Amino acid sequence: MHDPMTDNISITRDPIYYFTVGFFALLTTALPALMGQPRFLPIIQTLALTIFVAVAIHRHNVRGALKVMALWLPIQFIVLTLLTVAFGQRLEAAFANGFLYRGAITAWFFAGTLFPAGLVSEPLTYLIEVTGILLGSLATAGLVGTWFLVRLVNQAAYGTGILLAALENPGQSFLVLPYWTLLRAAGYAGLIVLCAEPLLTSTWSPGYYWQQHRRLLLISVTLVLLGLVLELFLPGIVTRTPAA
Repeated sequence: MHDPMTDNISITRDPIYYFTVGFFALLTTALPALMGQPRFLPIIQTLALTIFVAVAIHRHNVRGALKVMALWLPIQFIVLTLLTVAFGQRLEAAFANGFLYRGAITAWFFAGTLFPAGLVSEPLTYLIEVTGILLGSLATAGLVGTWFLVRLVNQAAYGTGILLAALENPGQSFLVLPYWTLLRAAGYAGLIVLCAEPLLTSTWSPGYYWQQHRRLLLISVTLVLLGLVLELFLPGIVTRTPAA
């Protein structure tokens, strides 16, 4: 006799499911980026990632949803970074104001200006972002929050690729990684999974989430806060290092 719940969960435990996630992460990132599609790139990424995460959550497999995030986001970041290094001018077209951002990120790294579109220069943008991650995910089963997340990772990867291509010494590569942004993105991923669950499972009790997902909630919030705190001083330290 089959247990329907076990059967449902087993779908998102199949290795083929995660192979498919990785394939779509590669496809929906590389193809629109190389085509120079600034709207299509985040839209197709958002739709695909939201669906994969929602399937896992709907089957009460939160761990599976987190695995989807943990697989998708690094692939997205690495692929877009490498494409920017290899095809920098073509990738400019895949981002709104791509040329301007190139100038801003290089000015930050090499001339010590403010980190572009950062917490210090644009705090309101961060407030809107957090609202989209939390309330947007609650209202749309993760769709709006995922939109903010993929755009954040895309921009981080684009900036990293620009700086990697500009470096004369590959040994300095560790300096160009936006650690503060990556920490924030990791925290956002966990919060999106949590906020998407109520609509997808019809479970709205705060007590349930505190009892069942307390660790995930605390880790996610800690990562977001740590990323924000690091952004207050780490970008300035990076630009003052002799290697930069």
